[in-house]
Amino acid sequence: MSTDNAALTAVVFVHGLLERRPMDIFDDFAKTVLPPRQGRWEYYPRPVEITDSYEARRYVAPSAGVELYEYDWSFLMTSTRYAGLMPALARLFLRRPGHVPDQMFGIWRAVWLVLLVPLAVLLVLLVVGGYFLQTGMAGWIIGLVTSVVVLSVALAVFRMAPRALTRSFLTTGFVNVARYFDLMAPESHAARRAIRGGLVDLLYTLHHGRYARIVVLGHGIGGYIAYDALTTLWEEMHELRAAPDATPSGLGSLGGLEAAADRLSVDPGSRGLLDDFQAKQFGLWQDLRAQGNPWRVTDFVTVGTPMALADLFVGRPPIFAGLSRSDSRRGELFDRLTRRGVVVRCPPRSEASAVDDVEPGPASYSSGASGVLGAQSPFAVTRWANIWFPVRRGGIRGDWFGGVLRPLFGPGIREIAVSGNRPERLKPGVAQTWYFRQPDRDAEGDVAFHLREVLALEDHSGLDASMNAPEPDPATVGRVVYRSWQRSM
Repeated sequence: MSTDNAALTAVVFVHGLLERRPMDIFDDFAKTVLPPRQGRWEYYPRPVEITDSYEARRYVAPSAGVELYEYDWSFLMTSTRYAGLMPALARLFLRRPGHVPDQMFGIWRAVWLVLLVPLAVLLVLLVVGGYFLQTGMAGWIIGLVTSVVVLSVALAVFRMAPRALTRSFLTTGFVNVARYFDLMAPESHAARRAIRGGLVDLLYTLHHGRYARIVVLGHGIGGYIAYDALTTLWEEMHELRAAPDATPSGLGSLGGLEAAADRLSVDPGSRGLLDDFQAKQFGLWQDLRAQGNPWRVTDFVTVGTPMALADLFVGRPPIFAGLSRSDSRRGELFDRLTRRGVVVRCPPRSEASAVDDVEPGPASYSSGASGVLGAQSPFAVTRWANIWFPVRRGGIRGDWFGGVLRPLFGPGIREIAVSGNRPERLKPGVAQTWYFRQPDRDAEGDVAFHLREVLALEDHSGLDASMNAPEPDPATVGRVVYRSWQRSM
């Protein structure tokens, strides 16, 4: 296997747990994505010179031609610990049973049982107490019994609540999601901007380095952070290319990809059409690099991401919308974000479609300038895979936040419901934290097996176009880009 620097692959891991220290799970992640050699993992620590973090390290695996980076964003989350929690809980739990997402239905039912059973007991006590009052039983006896029951329930709730808030899924999952998507609080807006900007800076720097290929993997809420950063960076660099006379062939694979996207949209459940679409994504990426565009991200992988609930957290329907007879409101709001360009899909929405076009029409990813992809088309050249621990509707075993992304983000996503890792994926409430806890488990169906198959880190075939790509010409962009590629080349 070639270990030439020009063929190096960079993997950027965006963690999804807030209350943790840098590199807490980085070793487990490295062992999960890198296969062992003769029973041991061959990767070595190196400093990260491209960031201003003194705690960060990168891992290099010379035999595989891979370098691993962790993006640590926890110190940038400056918003209040439970910012946005109550509106998010209300949107999720004030719903009719049929409107609750499958992965959350079990915990939704459990929460309502916990709330309603004590109320029912108290109501029964009141009815029984009224009966005994009519029969002449002393009122102090009724008051004593009622007080004991009420105080017992209250003490149990107060004892369990702090533990639930500090040790359960609320801390490791739901609180992080609520804080990142709390758009109303100014401090949350500033935190989201800083978190996204830090990852954009890291990816921007890696695009100037010696890597032929970059892979971005987001775990939990880190999946949406990575998604935000990828779409932002693409908007900055999608027009860059070498001088036109240096790449006369242009994007020859674009027509084939657009045709594959149209076929996949007609039959989104076809595995063969998905394979064909992703193969053409890689072919178009090779053309894009040969054209001189610096985009090197070939793959985006989400693991247990709450993006499956994005129509609730990002679309932000009215709090009581879930109690109505129809639950179409959240879908309409999310679709509006897609038409406005706030959300980009895979396959991308046609660049030729206006904001008010409900039906996007045939795929067209050119932005008007010959041979240039549009600002909404990062997933025309970047393959997307989604991995999660499934939850049976009504159950509580599995990852309550992960789930299928295709209904929201498009049929071009390769969905992988993990069938292995049985002890880990069946842990109620904490499965979200167990994706990388058993890296030595690489049997077919386990997380490590799927990640290694999707990432194919030791396969350097098809990277010639990236290794030999010409430098982009700043004159090909007729606008001043925020990150000033014009000055950095």
